[in-house]
Amino acid sequence: MKRTGDTVNIKGDYQYNAAHKGNNVQRFWHYAKKLAIAKYLPPLSSDYILDVGCGSGVITSFLGESGAHVIGIDGNIDAIRFAKNKFGSDRINFVHGLVDERRSFERLADKIYCLEVIEHIYYKQGREMLDSFYRLLKPDGSVFLTTPNYKSMWPFIEVVMDKFELAPTMAKQQHVEHYDKLRLKKLCLETGFRIRNIRTNCFLAPWVAPLSINFAKRLDNFENRFSLGGSVLIFILEKEY
Repeated sequence: MKRTGDTVNIKGDYQYNAAHKGNNVQRFWHYAKKLAIAKYLPPLSSDYILDVGCGSGVITSFLGESGAHVIGIDGNIDAIRFAKNKFGSDRINFVHGLVDERRSFERLADKIYCLEVIEHIYYKQGREMLDSFYRLLKPDGSVFLTTPNYKSMWPFIEVVMDKFELAPTMAKQQHVEHYDKLRLKKLCLETGFRIRNIRTNCFLAPWVAPLSINFAKRLDNFENRFSLGGSVLIFILEKEY
């Protein structure tokens, strides 16, 4: 049986609690995802969107606030149950399934969002997932793809978080692949995508959030602008005509 890191046993409400009830650093880390989406690939009300690896539905809900039709997909059945109860509506739906499964929907997607998921599956599975994205997108459709940047402070952060049990164990359990800019770029190009933008975030901004949220927001904007080797890689991909 193939390894499916996106089915590691995590409580269904984990991402929701981290985003709303965690410490200031943790909450800002999740808030920075929304800031990056708004900056680099904001949803439109006319969009048909897939949120792949949606967890407890926090980002799916955020995308749906635009008025778009959004489908969240995740391999954790408890997360899907939580997301349906918390965020489900006539425009926001949730589906249980593995991120690299071949599937079809009622129409091709305008945008696909996949945040900090690809590191949970092996490289071959990651390629299968991106191949699926290419098939599910409209011509000129876009992908918002993020993953931890292993040529940054992230490896140290991961060790500390695992040692002190600040999150479900990541090394060798959740995170089975490690990406840097060049390795992820190679994978994206192999699957036929055009890379429109590569940025990073979460360098210093989350760590100053306990002192000042407003300053953390300004610092996040500065870090995004100059891509200062942050702990999260952000790739914006496009399917060409």
